[in-house]
Amino acid sequence: MKKRVSLFVTVLLAALLLCGCAAQPNNYDEYTPASQQDPLSIPTQAPATQMPYDPLAEEDGDTYVAGMAYDEYGNALYAGATPIPLDPIDMPTATPRPSLAFSYAEVALESLGIKFEAPQGWLMDNSIPNTIVLIDPNTYDNVQGTLTVSITSVSSDYKLANVKQTLSDELEEISRNYTEWKTYQADSRTLMGKDGYYNNYRGVMVDGNVVRGRVMVALLDNNRIITVDMAAPGWYNESYMTILGHFRDTLQGL
Repeated sequence: MKKRVSLFVTVLLAALLLCGCAAQPNNYDEYTPASQQDPLSIPTQAPATQMPYDPLAEEDGDTYVAGMAYDEYGNALYAGATPIPLDPIDMPTATPRPSLAFSYAEVALESLGIKFEAPQGWLMDNSIPNTIVLIDPNTYDNVQGTLTVSITSVSSDYKLANVKQTLSDELEEISRNYTEWKTYQADSRTLMGKDGYYNNYRGVMVDGNVVRGRVMVALLDNNRIITVDMAAPGWYNESYMTILGHFRDTLQGL
C-alpha cells in the first residue's frame, strides 16, 4: 500500500513539474532564416555625402585658364580654387616689375651704312664683322639687354621667300645658348621700308632666368639682308621692346 501511495505521489509531482515548465514564457525571438535575394535585383545605395566636383583640379600646367594669373614663366600662380603657390621656392615673385624708361641718342655706323637711335649709355661691341652689338650696362635678373644688328651680303638668287629660312636659322643658332627654348609664329614686318619677317622667342638660361626677344630679317637692295635681334630680361620684355620699336622707327641708310 505504501508503495502505491509513493508511486502516486511521484507521478503527481512529475505532472505538476511538467505543467510548470509549460507555463514559462519564451524569452528568445524565433529565428526565421531570411530568403536569399537575387543580387541583380538589389538596388545600389548612393553614398550619404559626395565631394563637390572641381573641374580646375584636372587642369594641367600647360593649360591657360581665362582670368587666372600667370607669371612671366608661364606658370599659374595658383592651382585650383584655393590660392596655393605651385612652387614657392623657385617661382619668382608675382609683383609686377616697374617699367623702364630710356633716353635716346643717334648711332651712325659707316661700316654698315645705317644710322638709328639707341638708348644713351649703352656699350658698343663691333668685334664681329658686319655686326654691331649694343649692350645695356644694367643687369636685371642676371640678364643684360642687347640689341644686335648685322648687314650681310647674299647671292643674287636670294629672294624674299628665303628670308623665312634665314630667320629660322638665326633662331636655331640663338637657341643653343639656352636650356629651354620656345618660338612662336613668324609674321611679316618691314625694316627700312623693305619686306621681311620676324619671330619672338623665349629661352631659359642655366641659372633659371628667362630671356625673351625678337629677331627680324629683311631683304635690302643690292643683295643684302639686315638681321636684328633684341634680347631682354624676361620680366622687362615690354620695356625693351619699346627700344626695338624706336630703333625701327629711326632706322635709315646713310
